[in-house]
Amino acid sequence: MRIPGIHFRLRSLTREWSARTAAALAGAVVVILVAVFVVLFVPAIGDGVPREVTIEPGMSGSRVARLLKDEGVIRSATAFRWYAAVTGRSDRLQAGRYVLCPCDSLGVTLDAIASGRALSDDIVLTVPEGMNVWEIDRLVAGAGLEEEGIFRRANRVYEGTLFPDTYRFREDINAVDIAERMRQEFGERASGYTPEQVIVASMLEKEAKTSHDMALVAGIIYKRMEIGMLLQIDATVAYGWCLRSAGLGRDCDVTQAPIALELGIDGPYNTYLRAGLPAGPISNPGIQALEAAANPSTSDYLFYLSTRDGSRIIYAETHEEHLQNRREHLGF
Repeated sequence: MRIPGIHFRLRSLTREWSARTAAALAGAVVVILVAVFVVLFVPAIGDGVPREVTIEPGMSGSRVARLLKDEGVIRSATAFRWYAAVTGRSDRLQAGRYVLCPCDSLGVTLDAIASGRALSDDIVLTVPEGMNVWEIDRLVAGAGLEEEGIFRRANRVYEGTLFPDTYRFREDINAVDIAERMRQEFGERASGYTPEQVIVASMLEKEAKTSHDMALVAGIIYKRMEIGMLLQIDATVAYGWCLRSAGLGRDCDVTQAPIALELGIDGPYNTYLRAGLPAGPISNPGIQALEAAANPSTSDYLFYLSTRDGSRIIYAETHEEHLQNRREHLGF
């Protein structure tokens, strides 16, 4: 039996309760959304200066959160722990040295640690274009990667294919693996060049600086070879002097070669006495030199010289013009 008054009252209470529940739920959703927004997008309070923070192996999520709070990287350790738990990353925080900024949101900071974007402990080695095995050996030894002399003795045969670049190496790497990495880089970025072009490029690294001059000098080298004219390149003579006098047993600086004395000593790298290219590369060329060797510029020049300060290359079509350039720019 329905009692109209009571039934109406129950329906009113039900609607009132539903409205209150909906309002409460809506309010809760708003609070959650605001909290998530703050966690993910609002930077921590601080001066915005990055901090280096070290997370030790075995640190719990709570200890990491406290460390970040104490270092001023995050505003709330509780929020960090909560967000790490909600996203399932509480147990994925990785040890390491991190540079973290209060200017980042908590979400960004957590992502960096959970993804292991720590500072690398690798040794960075930058090998400039045009270095030979003696010069690279000094770099490797100076970086503490190998003892002096080991790299040059192990890798002389790879001269010309040790690609110049910036590398990251583990501190326990050896000379053979260093060279293997450099040769792999050469294979990936410069494998299309012929052995002749690599030798020419290795000379261009010692003879010119700009791509324009490299292409012109490459054209002169090929033209001289075509007409059977000696290349007469001092850099090849200097390299031969290092091989002959120092070998691989001790360090050698090609810039100290007594060129005037070496010109009359025959050898596979003496381009004053032997026609054609030297026996092999005299340095490790970069892409600019390799491109010039593969795409030489055509000109009427047969001679060139560098000014004393090395800032310019002066070209000549005839020997007489070349001698005049020597007197004018070199004083002899």
